[in-house]
Amino acid sequence: MARWKLTEPHYLSVPSERWEHTTVDSRIGKPVRKMYRVPKHLDPRLEDDWNYRPENNNMDGEIIVCWEGKGLPRDIVFEGNPTPGMLPLDDEATEVSSSFSWTPTQGIDEDSQRQSFYARLGDTLIDQMTELKVARETAPAAAPVMDKFMETMLAMMGQNQQILAALAGKVQAVPKQAPVPEPEPEQIINAEEPLEEVEPTQEEIAQATVEAATREALSQGKVQNRMTSRRI
Repeated sequence: MARWKLTEPHYLSVPSERWEHTTVDSRIGKPVRKMYRVPKHLDPRLEDDWNYRPENNNMDGEIIVCWEGKGLPRDIVFEGNPTPGMLPLDDEATEVSSSFSWTPTQGIDEDSQRQSFYARLGDTLIDQMTELKVARETAPAAAPVMDKFMETMLAMMGQNQQILAALAGKVQAVPKQAPVPEPEPEQIINAEEPLEEVEPTQEEIAQATVEAATREALSQGKVQNRMTSRRI
């Protein structure tokens, strides 16, 4: 036989444990059920999870698990290796558990839980973190390395100052040149040749005299018309 008593909460792979999911098919309007295999949660502190109840109600019950074919009818069959939270109940279970480096937790009481594998593992991690913190605070500062770093930084700063000073000297050494005036554009004047003086001919003079007399007669006629209209 290979039987263990749980002394800590577990999620165990139990072959008979299933979870049912029901939906309604929108095409046919009928329910569709799907079964999924899920781990089973077992807690020895919960009365509802006990599979062995004592005759005296003043005592706590037990959760006993086993491998398939190596237990009693009321035992819960699980798959996989035992854990530190499983206390072996027979020789075969003891032999299996002894192949691991941990020591099984003896019970669900506070003293047993304080001495459990996971509790000791947590205490060990806390102690290691504390030791590391103390070692870091008390460790001497790396003075040589820091001095070398500061020396290198000062040398680089000195080189940068020399480069800046050299650049500033070159800028001051360049003489300032007077601005060169831009050439004014030449003004181009279009000079035309004077026209030749030509005397009017007799025909032109006679035509101009007739045109002037005609304009004068028209002007006098307009004046007479205005005066006549006023008298009326």
